[in-house]
Amino acid sequence: MTQDPLYREIILEHWQNPQNYGRLKKPDINVSQINPTCGDKIRLTGKIEGGKLTEVAFEGEGCAISKASASLFTQQIKNMPVKKIKKLKNEDVLKNLPVSITPARHNCALLCINALRKGLK
Repeated sequence: MTQDPLYREIILEHWQNPQNYGRLKKPDINVSQINPTCGDKIRLTGKIEGGKLTEVAFEGEGCAISKASASLFTQQIKNMPVKKIKKLKNEDVLKNLPVSITPARHNCALLCINALRKGLK
């Protein structure tokens, strides 16, 4: 992937002004996840209606990659059928990031999907 400054700005924008940031009241999914490598933390909450994830929110502390990835990922999965969400692969999350990241940072970017997988079990 490219390292164009515009794409880095997208990451910084989602880090500083994340979409779907917060915590839902009375969620069907309420799960926390920690990246043991760096200490990034996320809490993911979601509501499921009619087999779809109708609402999703996250909050937490972490680097720009983990927060931007969670922001972009929650936009991707909102209103998606749970069956389809369960089939998502790590690569589907990494594709959301408009910059290439090192293998060491993959855990940061994948914190959101790992939390969701845990919450959907």
